[in-house]
Amino acid sequence: MPDDRRPWDAIVVGSGLGGLAAGAAFARKGKRVLVLERLSNFGGAATIYRHGSLTMEASLHETDGDTIFGPTSAFAHLGLQGALDPVAIDVFYEVRSSIFDGPVRIPHGLAAAEAELGKCFPEARAGLGRYFAMLKRLRLSMLELSGSNGPRTFARLLGSGRLFELIRLRRRTLAEQLEICFPTHEPAKLALGAPLVYFDSDPAKLSFILFGAVTARYIESGSYYFRGGSRALTMALIRLIKDASGEALHSRTVERVLLDKQGHAAGVRHRGAQGEVRDDVAAVVFGNAAPSMLAEMLPDAQRVTFERAFARFEPSNSLFTVSLGLSRPAADFGVGAYSTFVYPDTITRLDQAPAAAAVLAGEPLSALPPYVIADYGRLDTGLRRDDRDPYLVTLSGVDQLSNWNGLDADAYDARRARWMDALIGDLDRRFPGIAAVVTQHEIATARTLRHYLGTPQGEVYGFRPTPERMFARPPTPRTSVPGLWIASAYTVSGGYAGAIQGGLMAARAASR
Repeated sequence: MPDDRRPWDAIVVGSGLGGLAAGAAFARKGKRVLVLERLSNFGGAATIYRHGSLTMEASLHETDGDTIFGPTSAFAHLGLQGALDPVAIDVFYEVRSSIFDGPVRIPHGLAAAEAELGKCFPEARAGLGRYFAMLKRLRLSMLELSGSNGPRTFARLLGSGRLFELIRLRRRTLAEQLEICFPTHEPAKLALGAPLVYFDSDPAKLSFILFGAVTARYIESGSYYFRGGSRALTMALIRLIKDASGEALHSRTVERVLLDKQGHAAGVRHRGAQGEVRDDVAAVVFGNAAPSMLAEMLPDAQRVTFERAFARFEPSNSLFTVSLGLSRPAADFGVGAYSTFVYPDTITRLDQAPAAAAVLAGEPLSALPPYVIADYGRLDTGLRRDDRDPYLVTLSGVDQLSNWNGLDADAYDARRARWMDALIGDLDRRFPGIAAVVTQHEIATARTLRHYLGTPQGEVYGFRPTPERMFARPPTPRTSVPGLWIASAYTVSGGYAGAIQGGLMAARAASR
């Protein structure tokens, strides 16, 4: 248990990647940090779990080479370079649609990706040239800003004209940018917009700068999975905290953020699995929980002001994930990439994608949602304990909590089973014979994620990353309670890099 004799330098509420990154950054400065996690395992969505003989990821995970290897990257700031074993992924992704002549592959390297798409869509080459030139400039701008030295960075951006480009783009959505580059070519929009599920459900609400900068990083610097799964990253961050005399405790529910007489954060009160209550003291509290959950931990007098700062932001989308154990590799049936995006036949335009968020509210009769196939068996993931273990494949897509409202336990389980059968059937239609080698299957929904992540709507990426949220009013870790900082996907955006960056922002702000 924590040391009673002296206060902690910081307490982290929740053990997702944002909170762990904030705690690890503090620990790197010699600070003692206490991490409190309400579940029995650490990491939030960045964890693995085992059912039967199948080891599964809680969510699809990969990150980009800039985040891992860059000299000013998040991993460099945290001292993680060399602490994990990144497994390179061969291509960024493949996408399949009934309006394509065949599968479209997006290789690594911006020039290579542009060339490959030019072969698939020769009539769209001019638009592809404009689009990829913009991605190249965006990546360069973001790299410079991540290692910013103030006036010199500003001068470079100004001299190159990229500063004015960022100003022009700050309010532009993904849908608007794709329409500018491809006004009459829907296949190019579908191919380039396929990773939408990793950000949002609606291209007309998603910040183009965020989407473009992130996808440019993945394409140009490569994409990677960590051997041992996302838990390897979680445990590496916890080791940094423990090596600085910190502690990480699971099965501890934080009930209250303690305040001093001036209204500053002064620690937390938390309860263990056996009901025992404990107060721990720290002048810095990093909130890895959803802001609405943190608000419930505050006294009534501070709660309203705290919540007001976040009231205008929408939650991001949630996900469904079907996890499959296969007795043979998916590649034997034609699955050709680690990530394969599949559009149902009913979607022939990217602006039809938002409607898919509500598809699971009904029965799997005529409409299916888009989904991404993640073939973990394609990589040396370290998830299989021996050759007898199944190969892991997941099917993930957009979900929302309202799809499952009003269902009792039996009706909920029955609809989940029908959707799981429908999605496996669609997978088998596209890759004949694969259903016959499924030895284990289960499905998680937005309702599952609400319970597991503790987010109000089961959201996985924090707040919806609209242009207004991302750039017109830039995200900040600061809250109305001095000493209480948001350190999670709710700070910037979701995913490995987004959550970790949110934690680093909180740690830097708290240090100042």
